[in-house]
Amino acid sequence: MSEGGEATPRVYLAGPDIYHPRAEEIAANKKSICERYGLEGVTPMDIEGGRTHSGSADDGLEIYRAARIMIAGCDALIANMTPFRGPGIDAATALEMGVMAGYGRPIVGYSLDTQIYKDRLAHLFQEIEEDLIENGSGLATRDGLSVEDFGLLDTAVIAGAAMTAGAPIAEDFEAAVRWMRRLLRPA
Repeated sequence: MSEGGEATPRVYLAGPDIYHPRAEEIAANKKSICERYGLEGVTPMDIEGGRTHSGSADDGLEIYRAARIMIAGCDALIANMTPFRGPGIDAATALEMGVMAGYGRPIVGYSLDTQIYKDRLAHLFQEIEEDLIENGSGLATRDGLSVEDFGLLDTAVIAGAAMTAGAPIAEDFEAAVRWMRRLLRPA
């Protein structure tokens, strides 16, 4: 409970940080930042019994179910949208954002990489020595598939989910927390 007897807003902290060797330390730090701003941070690390990265398919299904329940119990979501293992965000983070969007609750994103999606994709293709080609008004891969270019940090649907609440995609976690506080605790 916060001052005045109102419940502290619970915010699900989505992102690939769980794969980092210091995941527990990162989660604790993010929760501490949330607390300073009057929010309760909830992470995938809070799943009862822990979150393993390998095991049986049944273990994976249980992690999904537990995460979905955890997200349902939160008032909002902050997503680490920093590109992960490719030019876009972590696939699990995208799904978690989609689950929260389905509840109609606010999502705020942040990315430590401020390069727009199209430029990151072009850079990736240069690294594998395959250029994108001009395709009328935009770019495409050699097989003719269009490259999405809305000048956003990720694809339109992903970036849109993070911007629908009215906050920009922040450049770091603490800025995202400040935006979330404004959304959940208007002055």
